[in-house]
Amino acid sequence: MVEKIIILVLIGLLTGTITAISAGSGVMVVVPLLAVILGYTMHAAIGTSLLVDVIASINVAYNYYRYGRIELRSGVWLALGAIVGAQVGSHLASLIPQEGLQGGFSVFTILSGLSFFYRAFGKRKLTLAKFKFKNNTNQILATIAIGLYIGISTGLFGTGGGATILMVLIYVMDFPIHTAIGTATALMAISAASGVIGYTLQGHIPWLDGIIIGLAAMASGALFSKVANRATEKTLNTAVGAIFIGIGVAMFFVEGGTAGLLHSVQAFLS
Repeated sequence: MVEKIIILVLIGLLTGTITAISAGSGVMVVVPLLAVILGYTMHAAIGTSLLVDVIASINVAYNYYRYGRIELRSGVWLALGAIVGAQVGSHLASLIPQEGLQGGFSVFTILSGLSFFYRAFGKRKLTLAKFKFKNNTNQILATIAIGLYIGISTGLFGTGGGATILMVLIYVMDFPIHTAIGTATALMAISAASGVIGYTLQGHIPWLDGIIIGLAAMASGALFSKVANRATEKTLNTAVGAIFIGIGVAMFFVEGGTAGLLHSVQAFLS
């Protein structure tokens, strides 16, 4: 029992570190480490990751709220889509076999790692200008659609969608950077909380383990956010990208991730 608690704390510390230097969800650390080291099922690992996201995000969001840098009213449509999408994603995940979910998650992790390399070395920056409409109704519908995508990703893979939410708030809704970060963190907590409800109803979350990881992540996140502020954006993106790709590749070949993914694809096509 003591050994397990130590492992959970170490996972939390690493999660908080990665979150601090990447400004995103700790899913890429929590899920593979719980699955590989402690033998969690993918469903339990993803559910626990969502709980950790809620704990860590609320802490950060509160600090931004104290400075008046959270504007939830303008992001309500994004939150609505994310909440509904998270319920859909969490129920879809319960229908996917353990091996298939693991294989899919490994691919998701590798692609996320590659996206960090693109951010570090890409000459063109990604924008969301095509989702910007002059008509208010179309703007609302586009925002809800993006929220649905974020929520489904949250439910399936345990990611709170903070980075995507941040891009929407900046490039679509014209939020100032500080307000965008604070609001994105709060919305990520809301989206992750919806996912937690879905996974709890499915009986996939060990709450005590998630709380231990979350508290440790809060502590290391507060420390390493100061370190991250002194590093260049290119250095951070490169480091995080390499870590995510390494985790994804390792996980792809553990416990039948490859075979499970192929089996799920074949079942879907048939």
